[in-house]
Amino acid sequence: MERRTLDQTASELVLHRVLYAIKFLRAMVLHVSLAALAGLLFATTGVIGLYPVADNTIRVLRAAAVQQDVENGPLGAAAFWIVAALMIAAAIAALVWVYRSITDVRPKSLRFQALVIVAVSLFNVASYRDELQFAFDRLDPVFAVIAAAGVVLSLFVFPINVAVSLWQVSRAPERSSLIATLDPRLAPSRWTYWNKLLDLPRTPLRTGNTLAAYALAIAGALLLVMSMMYLLTVGGSGNRLATLTIACDARTLPQCRALSSTWAWQIPLALLLAAAGIKGAALLQSLAKRLGGLSVSDVLKRPGDPFVLYLRPFDTDDVVLATPRLPPLSRLFSFRAPAVRVEEELFDVADGYRPLIAVGKPGGHRETPGGVAYRDYLDDSVWQDYVADQIRRAERIVLVMKNSQGVRWEIARVVAEGAAARTLFLFDPSLVDAPERETLARTLAPLFESDGAAPADLSFTAATIGFYLEHGTLVEIVNENRTATSYRTAFSHFLAES
Repeated sequence: MERRTLDQTASELVLHRVLYAIKFLRAMVLHVSLAALAGLLFATTGVIGLYPVADNTIRVLRAAAVQQDVENGPLGAAAFWIVAALMIAAAIAALVWVYRSITDVRPKSLRFQALVIVAVSLFNVASYRDELQFAFDRLDPVFAVIAAAGVVLSLFVFPINVAVSLWQVSRAPERSSLIATLDPRLAPSRWTYWNKLLDLPRTPLRTGNTLAAYALAIAGALLLVMSMMYLLTVGGSGNRLATLTIACDARTLPQCRALSSTWAWQIPLALLLAAAGIKGAALLQSLAKRLGGLSVSDVLKRPGDPFVLYLRPFDTDDVVLATPRLPPLSRLFSFRAPAVRVEEELFDVADGYRPLIAVGKPGGHRETPGGVAYRDYLDDSVWQDYVADQIRRAERIVLVMKNSQGVRWEIARVVAEGAAARTLFLFDPSLVDAPERETLARTLAPLFESDGAAPADLSFTAATIGFYLEHGTLVEIVNENRTATSYRTAFSHFLAES
């Protein structure tokens, strides 16, 4: 039998950068959409404050429209609003285009987008030269410094980081992990796709708890986006400065300087609140995942419903995966807890695609926890019959391996039921001892050899995350990082490609 190695080590570092870019793009899509709704409300009713982060943008657009009205009359103002609406629509379309280019790994599009982002960033920063000169000459010096920081960060630093991420993805040495992690094939419906896009739960809304969890997740997403946008724009200081530049003249200059002095101490305080908002969003998202638990019977309503079976030694439930080596900006905007278990990563990948089901730990709490596989709790006398039946019925199986009696029985059962070809075999994250890995490999070899499914030599290095069978070829997944991202990437690739 042929053997193919899929080394995802190098691409994981690129993946971390692009996941930050994806999070930024998600936030921008939601931000621009909410800002457009807030602007429409203001244009039709005069009400402001629906989406507070957009208030400064609305004010600067209104000031520019008033200026157009004075200079060119009502038609000039109307034309300005039409152009503004078209630019907002174009911005959303561009963000979606960049997102799809990343998920499909389109090298030419990604490189073109990166170059355009760099060019636009340089142009935008240069276009603020007069406004910044006005700020340093006429306004509060502290506000001028804050405004300069806002312009540089929001119009140059962050876009350039996104451009670098896009360029790196276009040159990724191994693209399968990038494609699989973001693969739309793992989001079979529009509901799942949009919830995955916005990082909301895809768990079926079948109980009061799951509805509450979804509401908490939406609140967390909104809080995250508002906090992130406020930080990225340094309190909207660039738009505030643009508004003052348009509205202030020799007569109103004292009032403008006083207002800039007020903003000079208000913005830093609000930035602290926005930073706290990032962590508050993390708490809401965590609570949402914990609250949205269901039982197996809640998600499998009919005998033929597809599902993914999760098999593991029970002590794997307590193994904490290594924290990925995130770039600084990814760490800043990451609201996931650093202590992550393998089952949480597997569930997040499968959520919305197929229910991930498992047997609950005997003697453990029998509540239905959220963020992990849906559980059935069984007596010791029946668990083997239950697992054997689920192995026969499962569309896919993911089996975490250690050298234990229970795992050896599960491996033998998977092979006996002819399910090896639809199983991802993962090594337990704590299994770093070479002799134990070799013992486990020796246990696996005769089972596969008797089934004719894999070569007799099943030796694996310490960097091997797991393996699966694909059309008679053993695909070995290698990743020296062995982090939470490593395991979710391996599982994503298996589901998307097998």
